[in-house]
Amino acid sequence: MNALSRRDLIIAGAACAVTPLSAGQLRTAELKVDLSQERVGQPPTMFQPIVGTWRVTQDGPDKVIMVDGQPWKASQNNRTVLRAERARAFYNASQFAYYPIATLNSVYNFSNGAISLKFKTITGDLDRCSGILFNVRPNGDWLCTRYNDTEYYITLWTFHDGIRRLVRRGPGREPWHLARDQWHELKMTVAGKDFKTYIDGQLALEYSLPEPVWGKIGLWSKTDSTSYFKDYVVQPA
Repeated sequence: MNALSRRDLIIAGAACAVTPLSAGQLRTAELKVDLSQERVGQPPTMFQPIVGTWRVTQDGPDKVIMVDGQPWKASQNNRTVLRAERARAFYNASQFAYYPIATLNSVYNFSNGAISLKFKTITGDLDRCSGILFNVRPNGDWLCTRYNDTEYYITLWTFHDGIRRLVRRGPGREPWHLARDQWHELKMTVAGKDFKTYIDGQLALEYSLPEPVWGKIGLWSKTDSTSYFKDYVVQPA
């Protein structure tokens, strides 16, 4: 597969969009991602996988999205394999390959409001992380808020110029020692520069952003984490 340019990636994302919403609609419409028509065993059509292995799987009566960390684990000594061709549209940096991401096709510019999802940790030897991706810029910069299932805390991270940096870590550990065999809700809210993260309805992190956010949104993971995701909801302000 030839490497995609940034322009190609934007066009491909638009072509794959399912029920795209205009900016005007997004200001008033709640969007809940419906996975009922997705094909089990195939990459999701509602999301565009950029890095990592993403596919639809069955969890009881529900279709869910799985990020499968096993291919990363098998290829951890081969950075060429890890760095998917589509990732080259962002930064051709080895660190980028550490973070599987998939962007939501039907939202092109999220700025204010709330994003929530449900996640369930499945496995992972190096990491067990599940997160919300946002502020995805055409140059590959992004932000994410995530739950770490090995150290039991919530954080906000930035990825800028090919380097990931910790922005804020939520206080305390014990309240977030979540059961791995159960679904949990991760939610973030943005109002201008005011940012908050909630876990199962409880405030877990607060931060004043240096600037307002804008850009695409989606799902985030790390290295060999395998997690399930469902009930992805966008509530624009």
